[in-house]
Amino acid sequence: MVPRIEATNLGKNLGGRWALRRIDLRVGEGEVVGIVGANGAGKSTLLKTLSGLLHPDEGSYRVHGSMASLLEVGSGFHPDLSGRENAYLRGVLLGMSRNQVAELLPAIAEFAGVADRLDEPVKFYSSGMQLRLGFSVAAHLPADVLVVDEVLAVGDAAFQAKSLSFIESNWRSSGRSVVYVAHQLSQVRRLCDRVLWLEDGVLRMDGPADAVCDAYLASQIDATAWPEASVRPGLGDVRATELRLEGPWVTGTPARLTVTWSMSKPASAKNLDVRLSVERIDGSALTLWSSLQSGWVLSESATGCALELPELALSSGRYRIHLRLFRNGLLEDEVPNAGQIEVQHGLWQGRDYPTPRPMALQPQRWS
Repeated sequence: MVPRIEATNLGKNLGGRWALRRIDLRVGEGEVVGIVGANGAGKSTLLKTLSGLLHPDEGSYRVHGSMASLLEVGSGFHPDLSGRENAYLRGVLLGMSRNQVAELLPAIAEFAGVADRLDEPVKFYSSGMQLRLGFSVAAHLPADVLVVDEVLAVGDAAFQAKSLSFIESNWRSSGRSVVYVAHQLSQVRRLCDRVLWLEDGVLRMDGPADAVCDAYLASQIDATAWPEASVRPGLGDVRATELRLEGPWVTGTPARLTVTWSMSKPASAKNLDVRLSVERIDGSALTLWSSLQSGWVLSESATGCALELPELALSSGRYRIHLRLFRNGLLEDEVPNAGQIEVQHGLWQGRDYPTPRPMALQPQRWS
């Protein structure tokens, strides 16, 4: 297989920290290679380095053939120029001639859904329209190598599905080599021949898509093992013993979980507040479920409680649950990664509400 990308001992230091280290990579002609890993693992840094946006601090790489980058596809448009003028400008900057852009422009505009507004300044476009146009220009480039970062996060659900089909039908059939980052593992499995798993800037695994995705998911699940109660923070008069995530977990549908605990002193559950912080896998907090804030008062002898959510207000994706027990405002126990849930896509408030990354939802009333 003819190599399109070759990298040896590639490394990038950002702010005194090695964001990439000792990366060896080879991407063949027509091969679609995915990259998975937690936020901060080095995925975007690797793509920016291969694209020439960042200069490596060690090692080297070579790209054989022309390259197009789909990174931050909605940025870089001049607000006072029209969609047509910005498409020409973007195309020329990416190595196309004006004639090439002119030939492709009808297909670009049609794919982006902006054909009827192509001569308007983009400052009058919605952010979604700008994202769609940016993706469409880059996606139609006749490049040998495409470097793609979260491209299917652009636009609405229909455009995401359209983009996915375009990648499969157009890019694969033309024999392009693709290096692709996405957080949705189902998309990675569907699109990629091979997958790289990055962890703390180091290549942990390189292999078939299903094998690497399975190993990556297993590592996330293994991370939910609870530390011993004796080494956990808190006063310790009340210690959590189990978090049961009953599921199924689907956006907009009912969900249920239970928390149980043990007490070293009688009546220790009096004024107990069970707090469950819902976080992305990288630990960034999204929302809080709290027994005290909800108005529920536990009996002083209680050894467990259940939380019932009539309508799960989380978009599709993987989350982890941070469990804390407070009594009279003081921390009794804390389990940072007490459990994980995989939320499946569903209707929210009766509507399709796709989001590019896991996030909390809430009822909205606009007027």
